[in-house]
Amino acid sequence: MRILFFLLIPLISFSQNESIEKMKKLPKVEFEKTFNDSIKKLQSLELWNFIKNAKESNVDLNDFNSTFTKRFETAKWPIEMHFLLEILIEQKTEQEIIEKTLNKKEIWNNGEWAEKFWKIIRENQFTINESNHYTINEKGKKKYNLKLFIEEKIIQNEMGENPLLEVDYQKTNYSENTLLETLEKLDIKDIQIIPKHKSVSLFGKRGIDGVIQVITR
Repeated sequence: MRILFFLLIPLISFSQNESIEKMKKLPKVEFEKTFNDSIKKLQSLELWNFIKNAKESNVDLNDFNSTFTKRFETAKWPIEMHFLLEILIEQKTEQEIIEKTLNKKEIWNNGEWAEKFWKIIRENQFTINESNHYTINEKGKKKYNLKLFIEEKIIQNEMGENPLLEVDYQKTNYSENTLLETLEKLDIKDIQIIPKHKSVSLFGKRGIDGVIQVITR
């Protein structure tokens, strides 16, 4: 599958480069309409290649800032948000516009992507709502207050004392009532949970206390 993915990139790149050259031959109004439609409709990988080829064809992307902004606001995947964010920063888009969308943290503030986004946020001094569960340094790395995290999730009835633990996508066993000590031994990059009301339907009785999913550095 990965080989197929990488083989597709040059094919998509070639076809889109050809389409951009055809677009550039259109009258200005038609070109702008067609280009805007492509930004709105192309999917993540196709859109990334389209933008790359547009740059190589010396298309002034600043002319399409409002369309990029709207696509950024409606993005559903972190990979898409990431390269659109870089474009908006290059175009010196108003900071408040970018911050408003970045505060939809449920899309990007988890897993492998969180650190990449927080690094950009720190570099550009964006004001984004932060959790009291962790601090974030200038490189975007989180440092968790694990005791507080666990206590709050238990109080909020999202998790019990002994949830299932997954570390780097693998189920990990630990002794009963030693969750905090177990987590403190890990170099944690990100933590997410599956709350009790969802984990029971996924894992049966094993999920009665919820699930903690950890990604390490």
